Amino acid sequence: MKEIEIWNFIERKLAADIPVVLMVVAESNNSSPGRAGFKMVVARDEEMTGTIGGGIMEYNLIKTARNLFTENDRTIMKELHHDPHQALDKSGLICGGSQTVILRKLDRKSLPLCHEIINKYDSRQNRVLRITADHITLENAKDDLPDIHFKSLPDSEWIYEEPYGVPDTVYIIGGGHVGLAVARVLANLNFYIITIDPRKEVFTLKQNTYAHRIIHVPYDEAGKFIRDGHRSYVVIVTHAFTSDRTFLRSVIHKKVRYIGMMGSRVKIKKIIDELIEDGMAPALFEPLHAPIGLKIGAETPEEIAVSIASEIIQARHSDYL
Repeated sequence: MKEIEIWNFIERKLAADIPVVLMVVAESNNSSPGRAGFKMVVARDEEMTGTIGGGIMEYNLIKTARNLFTENDRTIMKELHHDPHQALDKSGLICGGSQTVILRKLDRKSLPLCHEIINKYDSRQNRVLRITADHITLENAKDDLPDIHFKSLPDSEWIYEEPYGVPDTVYIIGGGHVGLAVARVLANLNFYIITIDPRKEVFTLKQNTYAHRIIHVPYDEAGKFIRDGHRSYVVIVTHAFTSDRTFLRSVIHKKVRYIGMMGSRVKIKKIIDELIEDGMAPALFEPLHAPIGLKIGAETPEEIAVSIASEIIQARHSDYL
């Protein structure tokens, strides 16, 4: 996952006693290329990773970050406007909108924070990353994590909060060719991937090195492994009509951000009709994306995976649409 790669990079540099500057997009609006949560790290040895939007804006902020290594300030904040006619600080871009970027210098003293962040990702525990002008901490959070939050306070103070520990998670139900292709595509899109399939000897499951976790349980028990919440996405691509129906029955009541099922319209209608006949409320199926994926004429498993990933990205960024 790209997010954890950022912190692995920071940990490696700090362990070698090489200070870094962490740049975080705190908020953005309109056509700003860097969205809230985008991160970039500049090390004193000039190695870098991540992005905060690219272009001349990023180039100038890299120079600002490097200057921090010789200054007393540990944290600065830049509110940049992508409009050459704007009287306020200009980013150098002309796309309109603005974005606020936090630059935070980190040294070896921040190694415990890096260890904690990485450990909480590995164990998927709810936390909130909190950055102020004076501190950067990882703190306890409620189960229902908030979205990224940035707020200006009196006396030029501010606070940035970002949910950590429970990343956006895609549950891929079915480990066949399409399930493997979906895992491969989403592995590069900063999702935590869990594949669920009762079969252990399927060769595509053995080839699946992209899922962070593979669970072997019957489909009617799989629902208990799926976490409710707006960071959960469910992709149903099992190998048979009966397994699709069995799993859909076990999960359709879940409160997740996205749920989609692969299949023809005829098959999907039959599954839903049978479940309604069994007593399930028709309204339960309204959020279901079926047939799954954007309509791009996909035929191969790889093309289908792209269409599914595109629809998930659309759901993930629905606030921006």
